Amino acid sequence: MIFRFGIGLLLGACMFAGGAAAQTASRPSTPFVIHGVAVDSTERTAREGQPLLAQPVTSVRSARLDAEAPAESAGWFKDKSFAAGTPMFGAYAGDQWSYCAVAESRQSFWTTDQFICYVDADDDGRFDSAIDSGTPFNGVPLLVFSTGASRPLPAPVPYSRLPLADGPSVEYAISYEIVRPHGRAMLNGRNVPRAATHIVPVVGFRVEGGRIQPLSAAGGERRIPLAGGQQATIRVKGAVIEILGVNNDDSVRYRVVETIPSHVDQIMLQIITTTTWVVY
Repeated sequence: MIFRFGIGLLLGACMFAGGAAAQTASRPSTPFVIHGVAVDSTERTAREGQPLLAQPVTSVRSARLDAEAPAESAGWFKDKSFAAGTPMFGAYAGDQWSYCAVAESRQSFWTTDQFICYVDADDDGRFDSAIDSGTPFNGVPLLVFSTGASRPLPAPVPYSRLPLADGPSVEYAISYEIVRPHGRAMLNGRNVPRAATHIVPVVGFRVEGGRIQPLSAAGGERRIPLAGGQQATIRVKGAVIEILGVNNDDSVRYRVVETIPSHVDQIMLQIITTTTWVVY
């Protein structure tokens, strides 16, 4: 499974394009747990972009602050500290474990939220340094791509490890897209869209606003034929979802037969940076 995130950088005063070069950086994510949920086989209706199935995801490590911890020194964030009791997810980067929370920006028009990660270098149950670790990768507040410079805390901050299910969580979701030929057709004297031919699973993390950030090669992206333009079975990571009917507005009737079994998973994080140079 691969996240892809493109960054375009334009250099110089543009008169006409001269060429482009791309650089790719990648690293494995911290392992995470997709938690199992009970099967609810009630027939339901969903629209494109809405989840047919969503299950909680946590890091394989989580912690909770036992005392207040300073959040950021530059001053761009709403809160200057995280309160005792703040839950944090574990991130493995730079050959060390850290525990991260999200510092909210108060300059949202140009500064985004970012992770502040804390390190317990001597494993004594107290954080002794903090790292500004950039924005949530692809908007997913559980994924850290890289860590910045470490700075010592004014005083050690105690913390406690949390059980897996109690850590900060996001949702792993399965949605869909309907494929049908272009154009319209007449059916019983009505002008309707042409019959759907395939359904495409969309698999990924739900991010802010309920949008699903798709994952490549996660079981989605393949076209599944719709029998009679209406019925199909989606199978992703052990989940089984029966599509019972497709409406003219591309909404579907469906039921969940099996959910994703609880397991540890991991993805590859990838950033593609494109530099375009121009001649002027």
